[in-house]
Amino acid sequence: MTLLDKVHQEVIERLGNLSVTARQAVESVLAGQHRSVRRGLSVEFAGHRQYQPGDDLRHLDWLVYARSDRYDIRQYEEETKLRATLILDTSGSMGYGSTPRTKLAYAQALTAALGFLMIRQGDAVGLAACDTAIRHFIPPGSTMAHLLNVLATLEQTVPGNETSLAPVLDEIAGRLSRRGLVVLITDTFDDPRALLGSIQYLRHRKQEVRLFQILDPQERTFPFQGMIEFVGLEHEPRLKLDGDRVREHYRQVFHDHQQRLQSGCHACGVQMETCWTDEELFTVLIRALAWK
Repeated sequence: MTLLDKVHQEVIERLGNLSVTARQAVESVLAGQHRSVRRGLSVEFAGHRQYQPGDDLRHLDWLVYARSDRYDIRQYEEETKLRATLILDTSGSMGYGSTPRTKLAYAQALTAALGFLMIRQGDAVGLAACDTAIRHFIPPGSTMAHLLNVLATLEQTVPGNETSLAPVLDEIAGRLSRRGLVVLITDTFDDPRALLGSIQYLRHRKQEVRLFQILDPQERTFPFQGMIEFVGLEHEPRLKLDGDRVREHYRQVFHDHQQRLQSGCHACGVQMETCWTDEELFTVLIRALAWK
């Protein structure tokens, strides 16, 4: 079964099976989010036309007048499409999974679903898959054929190297010449200081940023008991630990990490949504569409 088939089964059919009232509510929330993200985006210069009586004099191009003694009006074209870049973390830690889906599989489905919903409403969507470097990059496009290309690329992604998202985010920020939306989908198992610094840089580059943190339930509860050998997914050395003895310390470190991320995102105006791989994707999408 392809990723597109999974998205249709898990998201699109569920949306279609809602009552008319509920479906309209979802659509209105999505449309409201669309406007809120787009609000404040710039307009682009589209060309000149000859001045007509009654035109707003503020739109006169005085440089043209100085060169040619001709009155021309500057015309602008409003940016009607949101340009979104979906950034998918494909580092080794995303390969972990205690449920039927690994974190990467869950993140792939979420990325596909968000891409589908955005293109359905006329937006442009791009994809960047990365770990310590950008492994795949597709500039934003707004057609269903473009979405199929994004989905095909998603299906090729596999867990890769260590996690080092900060330099990757900085590189992507440099490629984004226009305002838009950046959706970062990752387990955030990275240096929080560096990660938050790069998110702030994206905000400085006039990008709206949304963070989806993908976690496995065991990464919250640490249910391991007795002597356990832990094998790292990013080339870490093997460790033999007593799960019962380190559980409380692990939970405290995990809690502190979460608090630092949440407070850092809040400080720079970034929405952060924590998703667990045993959650239905549909419920995550509903929460995301309700973001203000």
